[in-house]
Amino acid sequence: MTSIARRGSIGACALAAATCLVLPAMAACPADRDAAADTLLTVRIGTQPAVRLDRAAIARFATQQSVQRRTVASSASAAPVEQQIAYSGVPLAAIVTSIAGGDPHARDQRGWVFDAIATDGYRAIFSWGELFNTDAGEQVLVIVAQDGKPLDDREGPLALRALADRRPGPRHVRNLCAVVARPLLPPDR
Repeated sequence: MTSIARRGSIGACALAAATCLVLPAMAACPADRDAAADTLLTVRIGTQPAVRLDRAAIARFATQQSVQRRTVASSASAAPVEQQIAYSGVPLAAIVTSIAGGDPHARDQRGWVFDAIATDGYRAIFSWGELFNTDAGEQVLVIVAQDGKPLDDREGPLALRALADRRPGPRHVRNLCAVVARPLLPPDR
């Protein structure tokens, strides 16, 4: 079960000064090998030039808090443990809309898919319909903090989670570095 509460912009410690968050040397993003060292996320919409977002650019987006509750059993004989994880992030749809400009509901964009790409090449794919035409789209978050703390080296500095998915693993992208929007079908169809 996931509950959502809207918040203001990302807290200073979550993404701002290096005194709060020390990042490891990141691997090059397979979708943008020319990105500057301070680029956290590259977004490419169709044939438009790539937009590179650094810490300050991401901090300007309004964040959303989501609490995910789950039951975890460590073994067949162990009693299940209830966990709550609080995520802070920016809805992927908000980032795409901000960069793409125009109307995200325009007919020509309805056949688009969005690849969320990790530094190790792992990809998760979302359709336009999922992001812009379902309630679940509000829960596809670019995660900046977990339980009030910046993401650790294994997860971030950014991750992506589809919190409404029944099985969260397949579309959990650790070390998110790029989002690429592309038409699924050729434009002449």
